[in-house]
Parts: sequence; structure tokens; C-alpha cells
Amino acid sequence: MKKLFLLVFLVLTSFTYADTRGSFLEGIQGVVKLNFSDGSIYEGQVEECLVSGKQITCFNGVGLYTFQTGYRYEGEFKDNKPNGQGVFTSPDGQLYQGGFKDGKLNGKGIMIYPDGRRFEGEFKDNKRDGYGIMTYQDEGLYLEGSRYEGEWKNDKRDGQGVMTYLDDGRRLEGEFKNNVFIGD
Repeated sequence: MKKLFLLVFLVLTSFTYADTRGSFLEGIQGVVKLNFSDGSIYEGQVEECLVSGKQITCFNGVGLYTFQTGYRYEGEFKDNKPNGQGVFTSPDGQLYQGGFKDGKLNGKGIMIYPDGRRFEGEFKDNKRDGYGIMTYQDEGLYLEGSRYEGEWKNDKRDGQGVMTYLDDGRRLEGEFKNNVFIGD
């Protein structure tokens, strides 16, 4: 997943109160629509804030940011960055739903990858880190279909875990290091 940083210093081309709201913003007070020179759009709550000594309009509260490239974030913002709970989607079908802190994936969440893998667990600074369960589909790169449940570190299986292969029932239980099973 590309790094998610939303500190926005783009040229604001228009600032209007939103007349049409998606179901996510239904009933939310103070929603505005901001159009940026690069084609990106923000709909949501804002307030004035101080960034690098300058008074600017910041995304604060709930909102929907659609990047010109097709990426989309829907959720809570603080100081122009995703903070709290939200959903991030990419044009290739990748989807993350869960916690954000300072614009990065942090906390518990669910990631669904374009190739069919599904991870449910803990994230830290945009990486799988902590306890989690990864399910690999029985198609594509992981032909056997498998499931790993256990510890992750720096986006890799690392620590105690169990890998179960769904095609033949094999099971590896014990210590993993840097994505490799090293034994009991």
C-alpha cells in the first residue's frame, strides 16, 4: 500500500458548502466541499488551524477525501490527516478499514488485497505489526490456500504462530522469523 500522508498544501480552487452528501456524511453538521487544483476533492468538516505559523483551513472532524488518482479516504480527520477510524480504498480494489494515526494505518484493522488475501489484525505505521490473521486464497500466487494466525513484525510473520495449508491440511506451529518458519 502506498504511504498515506494527507497534509494538504494544494491550491484551493473553490470552497463551498456541500449541497449533496453521500450517505457517510448524511446528517453531519458543517459539511463543506473543497475542490483542489490537482482535481482532488474533500467533503466534510473543517476548522481554522495553525500550521507552520500560518492560519489555514484544516480537515477536522469527519470527511471524504477523493484523490485525483482515484484513491479515497472516508473517516475521521485531525489537522488534515486521517486520525481515528476510517476506510481507505485504492483504484486496484485494495481496501483498508480500521484505525489511523497521523495519516498512517495504526491500530486494529482489516486489509483486503487485490489478489484476494485478507488480513485482520494490528497495524503500526502502515505495516502489519502485532497479532493478526492472514488468509491466502487458493488462487493466484498462493495456489495451495493457507491461513496464518500469529505474531507479525514489520509486515512479516515474526514470533509465535500457526500456518495451516488448506489444500493438504499441513500445519506448522511454532516460531516464525522474517516470514520463515524456524521451528518449535
